[in-house]
Amino acid sequence: MKRFTKTTGLITLLAISQYTFALPNDIEKPLEIQADEASFDQNTGQAIYKGNVFVKQGSIEIQAQYLKVTSNPETQQFSSLEASGKPAKFSQQVDWSGNIVISKGNEIHYATDENKLEIIGDGYLSRMQNSISADYILYMIQDGTFTAEKKDKGRVSMTLKPQAAKAK
Repeated sequence: MKRFTKTTGLITLLAISQYTFALPNDIEKPLEIQADEASFDQNTGQAIYKGNVFVKQGSIEIQAQYLKVTSNPETQQFSSLEASGKPAKFSQQVDWSGNIVISKGNEIHYATDENKLEIIGDGYLSRMQNSISADYILYMIQDGTFTAEKKDKGRVSMTLKPQAAKAK
């Protein structure tokens, strides 16, 4: 049943999301971070932010209580952001029409080099009027696909808006 749920979710999202690609220049923008506390280790490339964390990079926004940013110390390129909160939130404009992906969960892991978003614990993801809730959601930002699973009791829950009929 779990495999069926994952497959069904993937097929459904592929069918309903024609333009799910993220804006191509978001990852080229500077990473702007505000928090109550911050620390950075230049040797490891890790930065830790605590308390009312707000991140902006292009159209990407993250809100959390805790954030760990990992970057390559030699190139200073960001490779991952790990956020946690009750909930941590992530949003990004996915196309030039202004459509936005909104997600939240207890933990959000954003692998910038893989364009991958993992939402762990009380996960929710919404694009336009379509949404999914699950304990774990893996969203591939670049191609707009996801898998979702319920790890505890319950089931994956999806709401899909019917597409309007095209005029002849």
